[in-house]
Amino acid sequence: MTLAPSVTFSTGHIGELTETLFLRYLMCVRWLWSVVGAILVGVAVGLYFLYSTTEIERALNRGDWVHILFVGEDAKRDGGPEADAIALLGVSPDPEGVVPYFFLSFPPNLLCYREGEWRPLKDLYRPGDPSALISAVGALAEVRVDRYVIVDFADFEAFVDAIGGIEIAVEKNLSYVDQSQGLVIDIPAGKQVLDGKHALQYVRYREGGDEYGRLRRQQKFLQAVAEKLRARGLGAAKALIKLFLNGKVETDIDFLEAVYLARRLWAAPLERRLFGLVPGQASTDGLKPDFVGLRKILTGWAEEKRFYTRDEVVLMVLNGSGERFLARRTGIWLEGRGFRVAREGWADRRDYTQTVLVALTDDERKKGLILGVLKLHAPSVEVVPAAEFSGALPEPVPEGVDFVVILGKGFRLGG
Repeated sequence: MTLAPSVTFSTGHIGELTETLFLRYLMCVRWLWSVVGAILVGVAVGLYFLYSTTEIERALNRGDWVHILFVGEDAKRDGGPEADAIALLGVSPDPEGVVPYFFLSFPPNLLCYREGEWRPLKDLYRPGDPSALISAVGALAEVRVDRYVIVDFADFEAFVDAIGGIEIAVEKNLSYVDQSQGLVIDIPAGKQVLDGKHALQYVRYREGGDEYGRLRRQQKFLQAVAEKLRARGLGAAKALIKLFLNGKVETDIDFLEAVYLARRLWAAPLERRLFGLVPGQASTDGLKPDFVGLRKILTGWAEEKRFYTRDEVVLMVLNGSGERFLARRTGIWLEGRGFRVAREGWADRRDYTQTVLVALTDDERKKGLILGVLKLHAPSVEVVPAAEFSGALPEPVPEGVDFVVILGKGFRLGG
C-alpha cells in the first residue's frame, strides 16, 4: 500500500504564513477604520452644520447673509426718545471674501412709503418696539433684518469714557448752539482725543441741515472706535461686555451670538469701501430714497462683480387678482424703484392665487433683481419660463420686455 506523501511545514514557513495573515489583517482593520472615520467626520460636519451654537452661526454656515439694524436713541425736545442714528450691518457668509461685511447708514429723515403715505424713518421708531422701523429698513434695503441693537446716546457717552476716549482728526471747527435743547457744541479743528461728552457732540453735529455730513462723521468715528477696541484688546472687550450685561443695550442678540459676531468681525478690514450712505433725492415732500443708487451700492457689495442696474430690467405688469388699479399702482411703484415698465393692464384672468413672474429671458441676474423685490410683497412668487407658461399674454408683448409680472392674490405694496 502506497501512502500519500505527507506535507510538512518548517518553523520558518509557519512564521512567514502567520506574518502574511497578520499583515492582511492589519490592512483590513486600517481600511475599516478609514471608512468608519470618514463616515464619522461626515456625520460630525453635518451635525455641526445643522446644530451650530446660534441661529446667526447656522445662517452664515448655510451661506446666508445676516443683517442687523443699529439704532442710536436720543432725546427729543419734548423729552421722549427718537431714532437719531439708523444703520444696517450686513455680515457676509464668507469672512475671507472681498466684502466680509458692510455698514450702511440711513438718514433718519429719509422718507419711506408706509400705509399710503411718505413718512420719515425716525417717525416709525417706537421705544420698546422697533418692528415698524425694522420692516421699513428691510423694505428699503430689500433684505431680511435678522437682529436689532438699540443704544442710548447717554450710554454711548459713558462707553467712550470707559475706553479712555477716542483720538480723531476733526476736519473743521464745529460750533453750534441750541438754547431750546440746552445744546452747545464747540469742538476745534485738529487731531485730538474726544471724551464721551465731546464724542457725542461730534456725532450729533449737523451743519445747515447737512445730514450726509453728519453720517460721514458718525462712520468715521465708528471706525476710530473699532481701531481703539482692537488696540486695547481685552480691556476694551470688558467695557463692551459690561455694557451688554448691565442691560444698557437693548437687543435681541443673545450673549453667545454677540461673542460669535465679535470674534468673526474682529480681524475684518476697516476700509471705507465697506461703509456706505443711502443716497437720497430732494423732493417737495422731503428726502426720498434714490433706489437706483442704493441698489448699485448693495449689489456691488453682495455680488463683488459686474451687475445690472434696475433701469436695465424691462417689465410688463398685469393685474391677475381683480383688485382695481393694482397694475397701475404697482407699475408706478416699480418705476419709482428704478425698473422700466413698458406696459400695464389686465391678465388673461383675475383669479391668480399667487404672483407669477413669466420670464422672457434666461438672465439670472436680471431675474434676481425683480424677484428680490416681489418676494417682499407677495406671499409667494412662481417663476415660469415663457415657453412653459400655460396662460395667455397680451399681444403684442412690447419689444425689449424681460419679464411679465402677473399680480396674484395677496400682493401688497409698501416699504
